[in-house]
Amino acid sequence: EILDAADEYFEITGRRVTFEYVLLAKVNDEPQHAQQLAHLLRGRCAHVNLIPMNGVSVLPYQEPAAPRTQQFVAILEQAGIPVTVRKRKGADIDAACGQLRLKAERGQ
Repeated sequence: EILDAADEYFEITGRRVTFEYVLLAKVNDEPQHAQQLAHLLRGRCAHVNLIPMNGVSVLPYQEPAAPRTQQFVAILEQAGIPVTVRKRKGADIDAACGQLRLKAERGQ
C-alpha cells in the first residue's frame, strides 16, 4: 500500500518520494536488506534517507558500524537509488534523536 501511495503521489505531483530507513545493527543492515530495498524502489522516482540507529541503553537495538552503513549506501547507489546518510548530532552526549527523549521522560 505504501509503494502504491508513493507511486500515486509521484503521478499527481511529479515530485520524488523520500523514504526514511532506520538502520538497526544485525536487524536490517545486511547487504541483502539493501538489495531488497533497491529492488522495491527500482524504477521509482525515490530518495532514501538512511538513518543509523542511535544507541539507547534500554533498547535491544544498536547502531550499525560505519563500514556496514557505507556498504548499504554503496549497494543502493550501485542500483541507481539516490541515498543520503542522516548526520548524527549529539550522540556523544546522549542527546541524539531518541536518546534525548529518553532522558526527558526520566526527568534528567
